[in-house]
Amino acid sequence: MKIGKIVYYVIVNKEDLKLTEDNYTDTCKARIVLKKMLDYLDLEFPEITISKNGKPYFKNSNIYFNYSHSKTYIACAVSNYEVGIDIEDTNRIINNEVASKYLDGETDNNKRIEKWVKKESYSKLKRLGLLIQFQTTKLENVKSKNLFINSNDYMCSIYCDCNNVVFKRLFL
Repeated sequence: MKIGKIVYYVIVNKEDLKLTEDNYTDTCKARIVLKKMLDYLDLEFPEITISKNGKPYFKNSNIYFNYSHSKTYIACAVSNYEVGIDIEDTNRIINNEVASKYLDGETDNNKRIEKWVKKESYSKLKRLGLLIQFQTTKLENVKSKNLFINSNDYMCSIYCDCNNVVFKRLFL
């Protein structure tokens, strides 16, 4: 199955996976969700390799993915285009030291979380991780397409290098 110009994404509460905390790391849980997404889309699960900056990718595949986890949630995105995703619980407190170093000294915690998930998902899209200059990166100038989700429990941001993709949520 060819995905086309769609970014499929899933947001799952870790408890809904029914996996014991002792047996699975968050990365393993994210890969289980990713495998379920690919099964649903009738796509193979190729070998995963890690880039020099730490971004996982499928070896020898034209399918791109990214995942993120917070204390409570796992988020995954799959596309025919490079993607980056980040999720954070809304009850997370971003301290002043982190805010001054990465977020222009933003004082409102909700704005801090929003800026963080947007900047981190963009940096993951570009395969930079925390190497990106968070404080000086201005996302208003970015040409990549973004979906920002602000729910009561979490904030999630997805960036894609293709500007005319459609974001489609899957419920597995």
